[in-house]
Amino acid sequence: MVSKQAALRVTVPPELRDWVDNRLVSAHIRMVRALVLGTLLNAIVITAALVTEISSQLPALFLASTLAACLHRLWLAEGIERGRRIRRAGKMKLAFQLNSMWLGLTLGVCVAVHMPQVSPGIQLLLAIAAFGQIASAAYSVRTLPLAAMIYIAAQAMGLSLGLAQLGSRPAEGAILVVAVASALLVHMAHTAHDLFVTRIMSDRDLGTASRTVKLLLNAYEESGADWLFELDAQHRLVGVSRRFVEATGEGAETLNGRCLESLFAEDPGRGAIAAALRAGRPLRGEVVALDGTSAGEPRWWSISGRPSHAGDGVSYRGVISDVTEQRRAENRAHKMALFDALTELPNRANFNQTLGAMLAGRSGSEQLALLLLDIDHFKTINDMHGHPVGDSFLKAFARRLSHTVAMTGLGGTQPTIARLGSDEFAIAVSGGDACDHAVRLAELLVIALADPIEIDGLELPCTISLGIALAPHHTGQQGQLQSYADIALSAAKKGGRGTWEMFEPGMDEALHARHALARDLRHAIPRGELKLFLQPLVDVASEAKTGYEALLRWDHPVRGMVPPDTFIPIAEETGQIVQIGEWVIREAFAEAARWPGKETIAINLSPLQFACPNLLPVIVNALGDSGLEPGRVEFEITEGVLLHNSEANIDMLCRMQSLGLKIALDDFGTGYASLNYLLTFPFDKIKIDRSFVAGLSTREESRAIVASVITLANRLGMCTLAEGVEEREQLDALREQGCRMVQGWLFGKAEPSEVWHPAATLPEPRRRSATIGSIRSRHPSQTYSKRKRA
Repeated sequence: MVSKQAALRVTVPPELRDWVDNRLVSAHIRMVRALVLGTLLNAIVITAALVTEISSQLPALFLASTLAACLHRLWLAEGIERGRRIRRAGKMKLAFQLNSMWLGLTLGVCVAVHMPQVSPGIQLLLAIAAFGQIASAAYSVRTLPLAAMIYIAAQAMGLSLGLAQLGSRPAEGAILVVAVASALLVHMAHTAHDLFVTRIMSDRDLGTASRTVKLLLNAYEESGADWLFELDAQHRLVGVSRRFVEATGEGAETLNGRCLESLFAEDPGRGAIAAALRAGRPLRGEVVALDGTSAGEPRWWSISGRPSHAGDGVSYRGVISDVTEQRRAENRAHKMALFDALTELPNRANFNQTLGAMLAGRSGSEQLALLLLDIDHFKTINDMHGHPVGDSFLKAFARRLSHTVAMTGLGGTQPTIARLGSDEFAIAVSGGDACDHAVRLAELLVIALADPIEIDGLELPCTISLGIALAPHHTGQQGQLQSYADIALSAAKKGGRGTWEMFEPGMDEALHARHALARDLRHAIPRGELKLFLQPLVDVASEAKTGYEALLRWDHPVRGMVPPDTFIPIAEETGQIVQIGEWVIREAFAEAARWPGKETIAINLSPLQFACPNLLPVIVNALGDSGLEPGRVEFEITEGVLLHNSEANIDMLCRMQSLGLKIALDDFGTGYASLNYLLTFPFDKIKIDRSFVAGLSTREESRAIVASVITLANRLGMCTLAEGVEEREQLDALREQGCRMVQGWLFGKAEPSEVWHPAATLPEPRRRSATIGSIRSRHPSQTYSKRKRA
């Protein structure tokens, strides 16, 4: 059986044993003076007591021997401490062991010889002095356990012999007490030695770790993308590094002693940092703008840190990251989300937000007018002269529209102009006379915008049709106001175009038609009128079809093929989208399971479907019924899913992703998209809207925006798919910028499934029962790589 000391020796590496022994000797040397002083005092008291009853020279000899042994021990300690003795651990320990034997035998022999010769009072003094010396040896020589054991054993044996000569029962009991106590003191000395060794080894490891951390921090400071900072008790910078100096463009002498918060511009971030420093709270990723730099460009830092209680004069430590590029990318994405890339006017989402705020903030007497206008026969311009000319025409038209509204002075107190779609624009006018101003503004716009626009030497006709709806005269509800304005616009088009119309109650026949369409939609599934069309998803590198997007069509028995842009909004308004969505999921899964290859199937999900608790069970059951592998399924969502009840929806997305299903963010850049959504959920794919792809070959702005989105997605480990690819030049540009997948008419339009997969060659899908556990256990097939993100 291995002793504790042997086990401890094993834990000390052989190369460190001399270092440990030297530390043990040094620790004892610090106790030598106290040991010598106590031993001499003890010897003087014993000698003084003995000379009163012993006439021989033995007491003087005892005192002389004790003094010589003490001086020898002091000589050893002083020599080792001052470097005059060779610091060989083995020899030093042996020297102290021999000296301990000398001291122990001197007192032990004295007690053994004189104990039976003296009176009881002096006997008691000898016993107390001897036992006190034994206890002091256990404490003062504890770092050298063998020397302590020799010292204790020699004195204990002498005291025991002296007591034995008394021949009484109390003396025999005292001998037993001395033996037990001495054994316990020897054990204590060994335990203290082991604890001391453990502590010095821990201190050494801690020191090594501290030096390693300091080296790593220095290396990180010199070569890392971030840098460290330290503050004193007054929150002033101390010991600024070279990286800190380079980042600010100021000198080290200027920065040292400067308050950290004074570096930043006045904004909420600066206030949050100041409050955290005053309260002694940690900071986690607080983004703040610098108050100007030497380069003159705005920059942003992310500050993280926590209070320090190390006692080294530093009260706060942290790390700073330069997040300027991330902030610029987020600003670009934010602009993409709220502004039209072509005309730089607010887009539909931005306009809807603004219009809602204007209606909500309207006072009792304030009026609001909504003007919707379309460019007449704009499609002809695109068809005859191409999209580049059409885009230039739209940019010129937007400039003219904004200038005309500003020059007329009829825009009210808060005019808002937006591009809602291809050639659809909107104007919101508010104020006390907004309704009267809207009519006069409509008349002036019809006249002022009728002049042709010259593009590349071509004079292109430009007339508009315009519809007006008023709040609160017609309605105070935003959706209804927009609907009424759209009805008035349709009336202006039917009236011959190039004119304007005010909404009238008789114009809402279209609403009745819409209600009729909603009524027919309820019977579309039972009657088998809904059809799934497929459009290929193509890998850019190989130009191979790796999957298909399932697109819904409605073959109405009277109206014919109803486009999804017409009936999907109705389905969402009436709640029928949930039932239709379940049908699409089951049909698409069954269809994909019959394909002989491993192509993926992409399915669009409405935000309303996420409000239905039955969504996940429907997916799981459809997977089990069809036998389709989860890795072949991709669900596309718009940013609307993340706008409302986002926590619950994100939880649902995570659960779907845990099954092996892929999640794609559709129409990126046309709604409310921002970096926040990309950081909130690890999407597998980002779909770039066709409006950005259309101008790749002609507009530098489109190329810059698409490149920014692709770069951002690649850094986040997300696949990118570009929609609406119709030309080889667009494909080449996307390939050059690193886009992974495309879809569009260049590779095929949406067609019935039998066009892409003839039914005669398709096997029946496998049927199997489904549980969430069984779905998770399948190994999904990947059509594109996806980097794991923390």
